[in-house]
Amino acid sequence: MVCLKVLKDFDKSRLYFLGRIRLNRAFPQLMRYLLLRWLAALAWLGLCSLPKTSAALQPDQPDDPNFSGTWALDLKASTSFEPLMKQIGASLLERKYAASVKLKATLHQTEHVMTIAARGPGFALDETLYLDGRTAPSKLDLLGATSLKTRTAWSKDHQQLIEAHQIKTKQGKEGQLIIKRYLIDEGKTLVAAYTLKLNAEPNQTSARQIWHKEA
Repeated sequence: MVCLKVLKDFDKSRLYFLGRIRLNRAFPQLMRYLLLRWLAALAWLGLCSLPKTSAALQPDQPDDPNFSGTWALDLKASTSFEPLMKQIGASLLERKYAASVKLKATLHQTEHVMTIAARGPGFALDETLYLDGRTAPSKLDLLGATSLKTRTAWSKDHQQLIEAHQIKTKQGKEGQLIIKRYLIDEGKTLVAAYTLKLNAEPNQTSARQIWHKEA
């Protein structure tokens, strides 16, 4: 009787271990299957989210600055135009007047044109700039010189409006006066940077105006 009981217990143990062996052999296959399913799901989620992620990384395309508004010249924040106007051949009276006159300018900008109307005591300037890069004839008086033709175009990053004048001084010298306009302080301040280069002279002279927006 004892032997029969031992044999029965042995058979039960044998069946238990055989079952464990079958489970152990099937376990790696099950894990491999689950892992492949998980990787496939992860790849699918990655593909679905890729366009959104790529679009989010694209920088915003900046619009052209809009200079429209009424602007007041800040003489204290601006640099002196004395050296530039002296090189251009302006008289002493013209230079002193430019250093003290309080100007206001109204700018109106569309896609292709910008008009400038600047006013001050005894001073008036009206100018039309074509923003498509064309060269237009001009007879504008600028800082004591005469503009013969003007070309206006945006900089490569479209953040500066560059106005290039071919000028002739009262003394008959020719050269180029470049005015670069751009906005700072979230569009509340307009900077106009002037650079003068006369053909007969090796040096160039620069000056800068600071305008604050009023309306």
